Amino acid sequence: MLPAAPPASRAAAARRAVVPAIVAAGALGYLAADLWLDGVSASVPGDIPAVVTAALLAAQAVLLVFRFRMPVPVFAGTVLLDAVILATSAGELGVGSAGVIFAAYALVRHVRRDVALIALGAGGAITTVTGSLAALIGSTETPFLLILSVVVRLGLQYAAPAAVAEYALSRERLVQALREQARMAEQERLDRAERTVRAEREALARELHDIAGHHLSGIIVSAQAAAALTRTGDLDRVREMLRAVQDDARIALADLRRTVGLLRSDDDASGTPSPVPTIGGIETLVDIARERGQDIAFTTLGAPCPLGALAEATAYRMVQESLSNAARHAPGASCEVTIRSDEDAVEITVSNTAPPAGTPRGASRSGYGLAGMAERSELIGAQLTAGASADGGWTNRLRIPFDPRSTA
Repeated sequence: MLPAAPPASRAAAARRAVVPAIVAAGALGYLAADLWLDGVSASVPGDIPAVVTAALLAAQAVLLVFRFRMPVPVFAGTVLLDAVILATSAGELGVGSAGVIFAAYALVRHVRRDVALIALGAGGAITTVTGSLAALIGSTETPFLLILSVVVRLGLQYAAPAAVAEYALSRERLVQALREQARMAEQERLDRAERTVRAEREALARELHDIAGHHLSGIIVSAQAAAALTRTGDLDRVREMLRAVQDDARIALADLRRTVGLLRSDDDASGTPSPVPTIGGIETLVDIARERGQDIAFTTLGAPCPLGALAEATAYRMVQESLSNAARHAPGASCEVTIRSDEDAVEITVSNTAPPAGTPRGASRSGYGLAGMAERSELIGAQLTAGASADGGWTNRLRIPFDPRSTA
């Protein structure tokens, strides 16, 4: 047993059968009218019986079944059958026009425009020549009526269906264009969302790197110092270093919790938003680094210049990363942190001297930390310069322009 056709297929088949059914009904109606109205064909010039004309119309109906598969042959067949009807009725019988109209519509809808125009022109020529010659030979109508009938027939059979089909095509193209536009807009929205997520992930990665790198560097330095002090027997200093390790670990854990909290859609349980690092916190950052044993001079020049939250966090992270790099790559070196504020910018400089002779150096500074500084500074429109100093040390300098909108 064959599976039943889906409802959509049955509906499409039913729609395709409407046009052949209309033409076939016209053939039956013409034949019935000839039988019931005392010979309709007798009033039409020519000697062709009504049954022959009905058969020609039935042939058009059969051809129209294939109008979507073979639009050009079907159009040619319906035009020739209509020409036969015109030739045998002195150009006065127009019952074959319906088949030509439907065939012309299908032709324009499913064939390239240039091919359709050629076919329509050829069909119009056949209809005009056949109908005109048949009317001149056998019709008794006036020339004006004959010319008018030819013009009306061309308009109804060819121009009108072609115009309707072209309008339908333009509507389909418009709908398709709107769908494509909607698809592209949706794709752009998805791409934009993906870029946003990627940027947030990169920002979170930078934040985690800055936090973990800074505090872990301090933990390593303090642990190394404690290990070295155990050989001297200075237990008080060892305990102080171990407390510094514990403090760094607690601070790192708290900072990591605050950063991971940014992934949540809400604030913490108390309803208080997580604090954002600021330039004001740099002094505390320096004090913590000093407790780890780093030699750091801290200087502020000028009145504080208001910056946005993102710019303040960028400045804080730049100092944090710079001090971590100094502890990791130049242990024992002296550092200097300077914050200079003027009317149009804030400049933060972190520099360190070369490490003492004989001190093992860390790896090169070309890593994710400097890349993160550069990305942060570019995001806020700041200028970052980083490089080796003439004395063998290293200097990072961040200049953040003052933006009046940051105070709004």
